[in-house]
Amino acid sequence: MGKPNKVRKPPSAATSGKGGLWSGPVPLIAAAVCVLAVAAPLLLPYLSPPSPPSPPPTPSHAREKVTRDAKVDGRTQMSGCSEGEEDYMCSAWHKAGLCRQPKVMHKCARTCGKCEGVPGRLPPVARTDRCRRDNLSAAVPAHQLTPLFERILSDFPEYEPEALSTSPYVLLLKNVVTPDEAGAFAHVCKEKFERSLAGDQLNPVRTSFQCWCNFAGCFTDPTVHNVTLRINKLLNIPYNNGEDLQIVRYEPGQFYRRHHDQNTAVWAPQGPRVLTFFMYLNQPDAGGETAFPSVGPPPGLKVQPRLGHAILWPSTLDDQPMVADGRTDHEAMPVHEGVKYAANMWVHQFDFKTPSERGCELTYVNTMGSRPMSPEHRALVGGGRVPTTEETVRMAAEQQPPSA
Repeated sequence: MGKPNKVRKPPSAATSGKGGLWSGPVPLIAAAVCVLAVAAPLLLPYLSPPSPPSPPPTPSHAREKVTRDAKVDGRTQMSGCSEGEEDYMCSAWHKAGLCRQPKVMHKCARTCGKCEGVPGRLPPVARTDRCRRDNLSAAVPAHQLTPLFERILSDFPEYEPEALSTSPYVLLLKNVVTPDEAGAFAHVCKEKFERSLAGDQLNPVRTSFQCWCNFAGCFTDPTVHNVTLRINKLLNIPYNNGEDLQIVRYEPGQFYRRHHDQNTAVWAPQGPRVLTFFMYLNQPDAGGETAFPSVGPPPGLKVQPRLGHAILWPSTLDDQPMVADGRTDHEAMPVHEGVKYAANMWVHQFDFKTPSERGCELTYVNTMGSRPMSPEHRALVGGGRVPTTEETVRMAAEQQPPSA
């Protein structure tokens, strides 16, 4: 076997007898530079990290006050640190991580935690405290559910409220969303719909499609956020107690069999779902009613979907605000013709958004029983992070209604 051939190096410009500068590797380098010069503008968007979304413009009807930075105790206090001076979008911008942008930081100084003595919307906590319950006051304590429905019937004539039932309450409201607002919901979720879950898993009892409004393109949409704040005002419920809106789409033949919305244990940080606010975003050609089999005389109550209408019902009892009211089982009847669009907001007795944004696993799984069954769940709520079921029930029963 002979010796292997030696690898020959290409002649350089200094050693080559002919060709000079353009006979070696230089032509290849020059060609590569030319290619990069042409391709760089095309490749740059893929090579550069995406910049955070810019805050949407504030509609003219909700412009914030014009303020200036001021000195407080010898230190510069950012504008917007007084109550009521923030932009109405601040909670959504904070959730989207936009507090790093100077424009948002100044518009939302209190929410972003830039004001002296104000902790901000989401103060940092240890990872072990991600499921802590920060507020201990039930949104609807004992014997306050009925007054909530009565207040809506008397104080919001613009929605033409009608009690379809009073035991349990089921309210019908009209003109809750405009056609443009309904269209905005469908638009932001256009590419986000996926097969609906029943609880936290795929189940043949529910065949529709869903879109959780938990991405920045949805919850920072000014129209969507306006509707969210409108529901909070109507229910007199804190922003943090509502889950992210869920937009649903039912195509012909799709349905959601009889079920109940209360699927959260008292010992979870957010506590049980107490109310469901359900908005119709269009009117299908046929079918798609919301049925309550146990409300009223048999065969129960059925609500026809109409654009702009909404229905409101409780998931817990008036005198036992931590106990599910089984009478409000309901069903999404099959759509026969056309497509049905709607949106849910589920309201919890305690703060949902704070533990959810901290990454608490208990905000997106079903929980049950009077105490956590698994070691993982016990670790998340133990050590005083969340009052026990017994403590929570007692506190809710003892709470006084808010003063007028």
